[in-house]
Amino acid sequence: MDLLPFLVAGVVVAVVAASIRYRPDVPAFLGLLALVGLGVYRLEEALSFLVSPAVVTLFGAMAIGYVISESGAMELVGSAILSRVRSLPLVALLIYLAAGLMSAFVSDIAVMLAMSAMLSNAARKLKAPPAAYVIPLSFAVVLGGRITMVGTSANIVLLGDYAANTGERLSIFAFTPELLVSYLITAPLLVAAALLIQRFARGIAAPRKMLVMRATVGESLDGADKGEVERKFGVQILARARTLSKFSSVLIRGPIDELPSLLSSKDLSVEPLGERKSDYVELLIVTPRSRLVGRSLYSEPVHELFPVSVIGLVPSGRVYSLETYEFRPGDEILVAGDEKAIGRLASAYGLARSKEQVKLFSPRLAASGVAGLAAAVALSEFLPTALAFIVGALVALLGGGRPVERLYQAVSWDALIYVGSFIAIGRAAAELGLLSPLTPYLSSPAALFAVGLALSNTVGAVPAATLLGPLIAEKSALLALIASIMPLFLPFAHPAVYLAYRQSDMPLKDYLKASSLGLAAAAAAAYIALFLLRI
Repeated sequence: MDLLPFLVAGVVVAVVAASIRYRPDVPAFLGLLALVGLGVYRLEEALSFLVSPAVVTLFGAMAIGYVISESGAMELVGSAILSRVRSLPLVALLIYLAAGLMSAFVSDIAVMLAMSAMLSNAARKLKAPPAAYVIPLSFAVVLGGRITMVGTSANIVLLGDYAANTGERLSIFAFTPELLVSYLITAPLLVAAALLIQRFARGIAAPRKMLVMRATVGESLDGADKGEVERKFGVQILARARTLSKFSSVLIRGPIDELPSLLSSKDLSVEPLGERKSDYVELLIVTPRSRLVGRSLYSEPVHELFPVSVIGLVPSGRVYSLETYEFRPGDEILVAGDEKAIGRLASAYGLARSKEQVKLFSPRLAASGVAGLAAAVALSEFLPTALAFIVGALVALLGGGRPVERLYQAVSWDALIYVGSFIAIGRAAAELGLLSPLTPYLSSPAALFAVGLALSNTVGAVPAATLLGPLIAEKSALLALIASIMPLFLPFAHPAVYLAYRQSDMPLKDYLKASSLGLAAAAAAAYIALFLLRI
């Protein structure tokens, strides 16, 4: 009796089980080495899966997505929605739609981080529990990634498997019409789910951080009522006068997460202290031993002593002007400039560098990131997808700045190892016929949809794709499988979902109620789009 299939099955089960408790790349890589030990692969052959076309494509997509996320473009889109819409369900719907479309090209985590803070703040402002809207946002991000063949790791794996099985190269937009319709049906259902989750969700305790800045009143606001301007821009104007005068300088107090939209405004133009020469910004915290304690920017003009500009303050006391405010321990200063210059400033004055990320909109990075994405998409029609996305990544990195310096940190190496290792494990499982018992259930797209839905919500998206991908040889079956991969039910099934779960401070049983609503909505929408409407 050949024990090899049983031993490989044991490796698959052990890797999936261990991935729930530990970093998934570690058990996946150990599983790959176990296959080498069992004689399934030679060592060189096993390691080659770590640089397979699917892994290289994923690397390129991560690099391009990082440049776009660093540009502040996503935050600008979110701020534009919040500044124009006052109804929370409508805000949620628009953010879900925007996040889903972004995640078709950009890292799910980057989209989640950019949009969740803004949606949370909008919910707090309107007296609703943020968790009720943030958790469906994570579902939107996961589901939106399926719209293109490079939007998720699972899709990239399936794109490679299909080419290997059939010899046919698919466009990255091969199933975009069908999956886009499915997503457009899903988004309003996620809003309805958020309204139901509101009944048992608790709020997120983190307070909204407010920044005091100096701004110049534009000509269009001459004579405008202060209260109306405050409501329009979502800021507090720290002035006694009830009406505004053009070209006058005023202090404004606004949420730090809406900084990109505030800086882009011409009606209330933010005027930093010192010339802003960089789009890179950091929050510096005044420590009890800092030289700035009890001093002001008038006596210690850091914006003149260092090549940085002071955009605003997060003060613990009342501010009459940025220059004369005397700092206290715990105050924060938002500065813009070269990262090394900011480091020298922090060191010289005993300031702590905050880990909280604040982004300004950088047209240069946005342009290079979008150009890289456009190049990758266009070239993928003529070149292998992996090569197209490497070229696209190089184009995106032409924008320079922090994305180039931090490319190593930008790429999720653990995800690349996990995907590459699991491709090898899935290939071995398929070649040994471990999935043959499932073959009778894969006879139709509808049956495959059900199997994929079950697997992705138990073993995860990448394992489901690597195990089922080698069995797919028809486009209709591939579409059904992609549509079925929606790992929403368990909070540990997807990084974006886990991030929302951790932020929500929600008991697991309440999360499972929320995820059941989201999964039911997503599955129903996909089934309607694919099998009833037959898009």
